[in-house]
Amino acid sequence: MDGGERAQGLQAALTLLENGESEQAEVVGRRLLAADRSDIEALLLLALAIGLRGDAFTAASMLNEVACARPMHAHPCRDLAQLLAAAGKPGCIARQYRACLGLAPHDTRLLYAFAEFLREAGDAAAAIALLVPVLQAHRTSAEAQYQMGLALAEAGQFDAAAESFRQAVAYDPRPAVFWANLGMMLKVENRFDEALDAYAEALLRSPQDSQIRVNRAVARLHAGRFAEAWQDEAWVLAQPGRAALPPETMLPRLSLLPDLAGRTVLVVQEEGHGDTLQFLRYLPLLAARGARVIAAVPPALARVMRTVPGVAEAPDGDAPVPRYDFHCSFNGLPRAFETTLETIPRDVPYLAADPTLAVEWALRLPPRQGLRVGLVWAGQARPWLPGFTGLDRRRSTSLATLAPLAAVRGAQFVSLQKGPMADDPPPFDMIDVMHGVVDFADTAAIVANLDLVVSVDTSVAHLAGAMGKPVFLLDRYDNCWRWLSGREDSPWYPSLRIFRQPRSGEWEPVIARVAVALAEIVGSLRAAL
Repeated sequence: MDGGERAQGLQAALTLLENGESEQAEVVGRRLLAADRSDIEALLLLALAIGLRGDAFTAASMLNEVACARPMHAHPCRDLAQLLAAAGKPGCIARQYRACLGLAPHDTRLLYAFAEFLREAGDAAAAIALLVPVLQAHRTSAEAQYQMGLALAEAGQFDAAAESFRQAVAYDPRPAVFWANLGMMLKVENRFDEALDAYAEALLRSPQDSQIRVNRAVARLHAGRFAEAWQDEAWVLAQPGRAALPPETMLPRLSLLPDLAGRTVLVVQEEGHGDTLQFLRYLPLLAARGARVIAAVPPALARVMRTVPGVAEAPDGDAPVPRYDFHCSFNGLPRAFETTLETIPRDVPYLAADPTLAVEWALRLPPRQGLRVGLVWAGQARPWLPGFTGLDRRRSTSLATLAPLAAVRGAQFVSLQKGPMADDPPPFDMIDVMHGVVDFADTAAIVANLDLVVSVDTSVAHLAGAMGKPVFLLDRYDNCWRWLSGREDSPWYPSLRIFRQPRSGEWEPVIARVAVALAEIVGSLRAAL
């Protein structure tokens, strides 16, 4: 077989693997290997084909042989894991890793790759257990300390994770990612000065890394240092490729362009619905400066957006991009206005339910019996965003965790939960009409008929806060920057009260405090009668 035939065969096998056609790929791989038993690339493709078809143990010996032949590359079991995931066979991945480890139990590349898979699968405890003997054998290994730090962070053991990252930079201070992750853990622990020092070290080593700059900006926002944060944010937003819209027409800081008369500003959703609901407060301010404001949002927010003062047009996210002079994401609006803690727009409420819809939903709800309280206990996982699944797991809880609230007599509970977690069997009496909700306009109409919303950190908390409705926010330990630190109130929403976890994963003390606060409100209402 000449070089051209070999190259064609390798490409054919790779294409077959990517299409999930493992049996045909195996035939091609065996033919290539028969022509040259030392062909490592052919051996890799054959191993991937065999593993993809489910023969983990046969594949393991081949994968380990490839790993030995390519000591400077990642272990190829990771490549097979990606193929298995793409083929809809995630249950085979752990089995394949264990088969490889059975033949090569001390291959750190393999151990680290398996630990990464376990972390991403939500089993941080298993990742930690896997890494403990590695760390015992390689105590002064910066990489071993770093990998343990990642696992501890995923498990919510942020202080221990910070110590592991600190050890990593002590043993090898060169990688920027070691410093960046140390900064992230120190930020979670509200050690902001130390966190920013760590980010500075990271940026000395990788000054063009936009993700590190984003994370440093978030740390500054969390510390309430908004003016400093926008310096990074402006740099990050100007990077080519961050969004589909051209950077040269991004809305500049408005101190440089105070008069927008005759200009059209297109504002687009870049991140979650909650971010859009929080920052749409700036749209009337843009209109007040003379701008014609177009707000492009997903269909779930289109009806709500059309009620916002100053919005001239609100096409949904599937519509063609209209003509504009400047564009900005909703998340970029605080930067454009150079917002500080003191200048956050506090004209709340800035959203209202459609009056007709509010009446329609009032008729769907059963008669009022005491204080009506809306409940949201889970967010949206967003598995397409790296790391967000773990974050959602930490910010969410279960309906059963909220059960102590049912002991408050005089409260009537209404579900505001959408998504898979809405199917949780209710352990107490709760009204649920969410099956009829189409979008946030419907949710706003239900909220208009409530007295209070109790919610984890998700979009409904922003919706209720924007409507001026009292909100009890159930806030995770590693909370979002917008809720700042060390305070129970929010400069973004005057009607919102924060109930923070004392330790990662501990919801019981939070719910106990909410139950007391809820009982106080019910008691005050009774006393007023």
